[in-house]
This record gives sequence, structure tokens and C-alpha cells, in this order.
Amino acid sequence: MIPIVLDRASAAPLAAQLAASVREFVTTGGLAAGQAMPSTRALAAQLGISRGTVVAAYDQLASEGYLVSTPGGTTRIHPDARPHKPLSAGPRIRRSAPPEPRWAAAIDLTPDRRPSAAIDDPAWREAWRRASAEPTPKGDRQGLVELRTAIAEHLQLLRAMRVDPRDVIVTSGARDGLSLVLAALGDTAMPVAVESPGYPGLRRVLHRRGVELRDAPVDADGVIAERIPADARAVLVTPNHLFPAGTHMPAARRIELLRHASEHGQIVIEDDFDSDYRHIGAPMPTLRDLDADAVLHLGTFSQVLTASAGIGYVIAPPRHRALLADARADLGAGPPLVAQRAVASFLESGGLRRHITRRRRELLRRRRTLLDGLADWQVEMVSGAHALVVLGATAEAERAEAGCAARGVAVGRLSQYWAGSQWADSKGAAVADGTEAAHGIVLNCADADVPTLQRAVEAVDQALRSR
Repeated sequence: MIPIVLDRASAAPLAAQLAASVREFVTTGGLAAGQAMPSTRALAAQLGISRGTVVAAYDQLASEGYLVSTPGGTTRIHPDARPHKPLSAGPRIRRSAPPEPRWAAAIDLTPDRRPSAAIDDPAWREAWRRASAEPTPKGDRQGLVELRTAIAEHLQLLRAMRVDPRDVIVTSGARDGLSLVLAALGDTAMPVAVESPGYPGLRRVLHRRGVELRDAPVDADGVIAERIPADARAVLVTPNHLFPAGTHMPAARRIELLRHASEHGQIVIEDDFDSDYRHIGAPMPTLRDLDADAVLHLGTFSQVLTASAGIGYVIAPPRHRALLADARADLGAGPPLVAQRAVASFLESGGLRRHITRRRRELLRRRRTLLDGLADWQVEMVSGAHALVVLGATAEAERAEAGCAARGVAVGRLSQYWAGSQWADSKGAAVADGTEAAHGIVLNCADADVPTLQRAVEAVDQALRSR
């Protein structure tokens, strides 16, 4: 038994840690030339990790010349491998690093990664300078009036939405907005049906709040209305960014969904996720545009600006406005007033619209980089920042995910985003109603510059070829 210890609290992928540990044993003489390695199944059982992770680490080590596979199937330390450091008690994962790996740092392309890049925009800095210099305004339980007005005007100019500022409640983002809706509506909105597969961010909010979930199966056009569970009191949908490829729900399906919800007394919650990143075609109308009295609309600036800004909004139907305003007052006043004023100033100056235009151009370049680099594979990326590499089976997706991790790139596996009775089964074979799940890996290029994305795409391509 090889005394390998993996650090699950580390940001380094387990496959990369395992490969680093074996390298260290080889270079210190802890593993001798020609020595047999445990089978991938045995080592996975010893370490309590998936076999795919061990396979990915072994593949990486073989490509580097540390391991060889013999005709009998046994994996051994390469016969020419010789130690070049004094033997120690064993590797310490926290203190050691792989010897000059091709990708020195992990690149995070996981679907639910939140953008971390700061905004290098003079108008943004000026908006904060002005907001900080002026006297603190009087707050309002729904948020600053100037910000609510600016949001309504922004949505009118960018999305052709007609919004009454009185229906806008300022939040700290989409997660806060959903929490506010649940707090305001209580049991009348539970259980909640969620898209399966679907974007994980808001589903996790529901899970953390202990909300009972129901699976709402989707096809290429989005949620299938007649298959929404009858006992669901609300349905959470992303009609303008069907996860992960970024397609949209066609008009006929939207009408069908609203009619079904009305007939069954279900509340419709629209998450306008990733809509600002739509870089192919004209901006899509919202579900709320079809029935402003029936849809609670969640929006956020965290994706297109920065999560540290902490500003989002709920557009409430008039019948729900007082309930949400009361809940906002009970739970607190929302984002800091200086942040609200800064975002309002940025919106009023047109700074956000210019910033969105630049971001869309950047996404087009990233899209070309990703599609060109993975041209030999079936990739679905219609719009937005996410791409799906379609694979044939769960095992293929697991090996691809582990192979990417061994090469320093973190990606998502589509089966993880099937709801499957709140959380997807680790095998992702089927959803709760027996529908066969799709398989593949999901890449998020919202927060990667082109040179970084090129390195990541090269690693993903190699991982796919080595499955």
C-alpha cells in the first residue's frame, strides 16, 4: 500500500494531487523503477475517490514518462525512472508541487463559478467616487428610488421591457432575490419545481433553505409544462438561457408554460440568468413581457459587473409588491446605499450599456477560441458563457472531467445538474421520472481571458482524446 494522503480541503484537483504524490515518491526513491502500481480500482478504494480520478492521474503520469503499462495489464514505474532527491518520510501535498507541469495553476471553468475580475472602467470608478462623496440619502424599503428608476430605464433601453419603478425591489443579487421571494410568499410557493438539468446556482439556495424540490423535465425547448409535478406551487425557470448551451424557450412553449401555471395555480419565477451575455442575435424578450401579472422576475448585475457590487433586483407583480416590500423591511434594507447610488449613477451615465457591449465582444472571441480548439468534438454553445461538450455515457464524462482535472482544468459534468430528487445521482444515469439523462462536460468561459482559455481548451482536448 502506497502511503498517499490527499487534501480534500485544497483547491488542487484530487487527480492532480495524486499525480504529484506519485511523482514525489518516484523522485525520492519511495517507488522503485519497475515497481508495480496498485490497480486503479484498488487505489481508488484505498483513497476513497472515484476510479476515474485514478485513471486520469495514471494517464497523466504515463504521458510524462513516470508510468508504463505492460502487456499483461499491470501498470509499473518506468524502468528508467531514478530518484534524484534524498528519500524522505513521504510527500507532503501541501508543501510540494509537480515538477514544472505544463499548466502550473488550475484554471476554473466550472459552470457555477462566479466572475472575479475587477472592472477596469473609468466611468465605474467615477460612479463610486461620486457616490462616496455625496451625503448618504434616505433609504427606502424597496431600495433607492433613483436606482429603481435607473433599473427600469436600463431594462427599457436594453431589453424593451416596460417596468414601473414601483414594482422594483432592490436586492443583493439573484440569490438574495429568490430568498426574498420565498420569505415573502412562504408556504404558498412550496414545493418548487426546478429545471432538470438546470443551472445550479439558485437550486442551491433552495436546498440550503430546506425547500422541497420537484424535478421539471426539459427538452430542447425548455421546461415541458405538462410534466411539471402537480403538487409544485412554484416553478423556477431560465427561459432565456436554457442550461448549459444557452438556447432559449420559444414563444409557443412560453405561452404553454404560463397557461399551465395559471390553470394549476403555480407561481412562475423567472431567473434572467446570463441574459446580458447573449452575444448571438437580438436580446430575447422575457417571460414577464407575456404576463407581467403572473411572473416574478429575478435579475442581477453580479455577472456583468462584479459579484462584489452586490446589486440585483426583483420585478414583482403588483399583487406581490407589498409582500416583498414587507419582507425586505423585515429582513433588512438590502445592499449598502453607497453601492446602490454608485450602480444608479453607472446606469444613468450609460456606462453599463457600454460595458455590456465590450463584454459581448470579448465573449465572441472566447467563443471562437473554444469552438476552434474543440472542433473535433460535438460542442453546443448557442449564446451566453457556457458550452456543452456532448459525450456518449456517464463513464466517458467522468473520465473526461478527471482528465481535465489532472491537467489543471476544472470543468463540470452535466449529470451533476440533473435535479434527480434535489441532487443528481453520482452516476447521473437517469432523472427521477426515468428519462435518460444527457452526458457531457460543461465549460464556463465567462471569466477567462483568451490566452488562459487557449491553454484550458488544449488541456480539455487532450483529456478527451485520452479517455
